[in-house]
Amino acid sequence: MKPGVFVTFDVECSMGGAWGDSGLRPVPPRRAMMGEYGGQAFGLPLICDLLGWAGLAATFFVEAFTDEQGCPGEAERVCGWLLDRGQDVQLHVHPNHRHWGMHVRGERFGRTDDIADLLADGQRELLDEGVERLKGWTGRAPVAFRAGNMAASEQTLEQLARVGVRIDSSYTFAYLGGQCRFADHETYNGSKWYGDVLEVALSGFRQPRLPGLHPAKPVDLVGISFGECRDAIEGICGAGADAVTILHSFSLFKVRNVQYDGGRLNLIVTRRFRRLCEWLGSNRESYPTYTFGQLADAVARGDYEARRVEPLTLGRPGRALVRKGVQALNNLYWV
Repeated sequence: MKPGVFVTFDVECSMGGAWGDSGLRPVPPRRAMMGEYGGQAFGLPLICDLLGWAGLAATFFVEAFTDEQGCPGEAERVCGWLLDRGQDVQLHVHPNHRHWGMHVRGERFGRTDDIADLLADGQRELLDEGVERLKGWTGRAPVAFRAGNMAASEQTLEQLARVGVRIDSSYTFAYLGGQCRFADHETYNGSKWYGDVLEVALSGFRQPRLPGLHPAKPVDLVGISFGECRDAIEGICGAGADAVTILHSFSLFKVRNVQYDGGRLNLIVTRRFRRLCEWLGSNRESYPTYTFGQLADAVARGDYEARRVEPLTLGRPGRALVRKGVQALNNLYWV
């Protein structure tokens, strides 16, 4: 496989403040996944329309424990909806969502939203149940996984191998030492084998050392400009590795509060994503797009070689500062 781009989405529902307020409940999939407001759909339907317009397929990591959030059967329908549109569905897990169901049933649980906090047996149990659910919903076992909050560790990868999942995309050097829990502190973009599991890193880049700028950013169009995303992809693929972008099912719209009331289109992020789709569609020979399902097939054929590269620095401080200002404005609901 020629170095290319994996466009990925985490498909999940917010807890909506339910842990802190007994009068609230988790946000349902029709809002957090589909983005349905007043006859419009700003979530997965808009995302898939833009992907289809550019002739692209993406990987959607779908949360397996939405039933426990009080929405039985809805994530299954979302999986079928995505498959009907030619998209790739893989496994996503937030332990907190399963714990909510245990809380509602009055069962004992150790609350955490980071899978790496669980003991090995607890991780394996969660992953095994998630695999079985996605298999039941889609008719096929998932071949790839992403941890909620990117909070996986090498131990998580060991448990993934035990439940038959051989590809992970939780590592990102931008969160290393924080929510990304890998003990391996090598910083890289691209892919690397950890035993029997192939880690395909969520891409990131370093920023100029200026006050107010984080040392590194993931390639997430909610927090970076299209130009930064394009330059990161060009640099990573040009160095011989694969680039991985991320958005969420709710990234293209804004909401008024934690219950996701008042959803309205996020014009800035939607424009960034539309430009990315257009650019990838126009440059598919130089920067081909792949799904994780296609990657698993290539690995099985022996057609894939893991390649990792040192993270690049995007050294345009003026652009970074302008983007930061735009971001501050875009965080306002009515902008």
